[in-house]
Amino acid sequence: MRVAVTGAGGFAGSHIARHLKSAGMDVTAVIRSVHPDTLASLPHVDVQQADLTSGISFSAPINALVHCAAEIPARCPDPNQLYAANVDATRNVLSAALDAGATHIIFCSSMSAFGTITADLVTPQTPVSDPDSYGRSKLAGETMLDEMVAARPEIGSVSLRLPGIVGPGSHDNFLSAAAGRMLAGDQINARNPDAPFNNILPVASLARFVEHLITHTLLGHTRLTLAAQNPAPIRQILAEIQAGAGTHVPVAFGSGGHSFLVSSKDACKFGYQPPDACQAARQFGQDCRDFKDL
Repeated sequence: MRVAVTGAGGFAGSHIARHLKSAGMDVTAVIRSVHPDTLASLPHVDVQQADLTSGISFSAPINALVHCAAEIPARCPDPNQLYAANVDATRNVLSAALDAGATHIIFCSSMSAFGTITADLVTPQTPVSDPDSYGRSKLAGETMLDEMVAARPEIGSVSLRLPGIVGPGSHDNFLSAAAGRMLAGDQINARNPDAPFNNILPVASLARFVEHLITHTLLGHTRLTLAAQNPAPIRQILAEIQAGAGTHVPVAFGSGGHSFLVSSKDACKFGYQPPDACQAARQFGQDCRDFKDL
């Protein structure tokens, strides 16, 4: 099987590309900029440099596309520019995947697609409410897939509305920022300490699920939400990360905002195996400690 992974120079994309290669697949890692450390992180993987906003074509047929590439607010603060870049990139790469013969398409969407969440349990059917430009760009990509599979029934696709993805080198989510503060010896600020929490997804679990999806039959376009099982209070999740990292920084808890759980029920029907929330948190802390020591 030949798979193209966009955003392979980033955190999730690089992990997925390496995992699929280790599973025996031929992988094309699509990256925007070539740096020696990026190439070193993708051993034995074919690398293709492309600015997806300008267009891309694959030189060889592919069976599957895993589209991870995206601008995020931390890198692109202009909301209009971010939206346009993500929509153009997704449109271009989906067109290229069709031309290359892909029959499986996995789109890394985001919980941001829901916008303001007021539900206590988020499922793929939770209504969308006023998403920001990043969330709207993900919704636009999902709509493109709706239209694609309607026109091309031989193609199956899944949009993964992803929570906080964690692992060695993760960033731009609450738990990753908290782990960074732990290792720096800085106080952590959190809220609603006793609210149950399962908004954690180890990148290894995500990579395994992507492998499962692209090696099984997919029909139509499905939206899925992913998280951990066995929710625990956020104070316990942070304590587990500290235990794994071997740190003891203070945590200041406040109140306010809306806490919610994320359902993986539909994803489990597709073969997703949710990790235990506390075990994932402790392993994340250990991974962060080991990554810092490299």
